[in-house]
Amino acid sequence: MNLPEVNTHGYLDPGIYIASMEEVLERFGTSTSTRQHQGSLLRLIVERAKKYPTIKRVLLWGSFVSAKPDPADLDYSIVVDLRYNADAIAPEDRRFFRPFNARMYYGADANYLVIHEYPLERYFQSLELICHDRRKRPRGILEVSCHENENRR
Repeated sequence: MNLPEVNTHGYLDPGIYIASMEEVLERFGTSTSTRQHQGSLLRLIVERAKKYPTIKRVLLWGSFVSAKPDPADLDYSIVVDLRYNADAIAPEDRRFFRPFNARMYYGADANYLVIHEYPLERYFQSLELICHDRRKRPRGILEVSCHENENRR
């Protein structure tokens, strides 16, 4: 999939864009040393997520998915199924997938780190929040599957 260009606000147009890790890194993870660092972190997050069948997807949003040359951080959320249990996350992976740890290590927004697929109302409410910037302008987000054979849409 070819990712669209950013709009006049510096974001992708509203929507959820399914992309491979390579597409995301090619587009948003190489142009500056800051982006390269965040791209490396993203690659590590997705690789670690593959160990957990209950972590389905990683959603990327915020300044990393924008025209900003040096995003302040990597805003990401994990989409999990009903069986997800944060206590089952191995100690070496907690810094990526448990809200307190992710906040402490990476400044991740703990309120949006874990998004449950169900109930759908809760899922859509979470998406609604991350699909807008601080000024309430709509923006697009990227979705990366954590499992190669997961068929979506």
